[in-house]
Amino acid sequence: MCTGVDRFIGNHIQQRRKNLGLTASALSEQIGIAQQQLSRYERGDNKINVSHLVEIATALDTSIGWFFIACLAEDSKTMNTRKFIPIGEDEVRERLTYHMDKWIN
Repeated sequence: MCTGVDRFIGNHIQQRRKNLGLTASALSEQIGIAQQQLSRYERGDNKINVSHLVEIATALDTSIGWFFIACLAEDSKTMNTRKFIPIGEDEVRERLTYHMDKWIN
């Protein structure tokens, strides 16, 4: 299931592509995916995988962070409504002990 973040990132991909004067067909060919898949990414219909995002950012001559900057600011408005599951102190201690033992041994 796609989220507002997926649509936001897709919109930024499309915006940057158009600013550079690239067609969806040209960009999709450059990164090795179907034009229809790129269109689904741009509409936010499909979640974009990280390797495709890296390839798109490279092709569009921009950093990956650029796709997220305004997204994070927008998302911070909803942060107060999210519920996080707290991790108990004992659980953290157990995890640290487990990983330290594996690391040392």
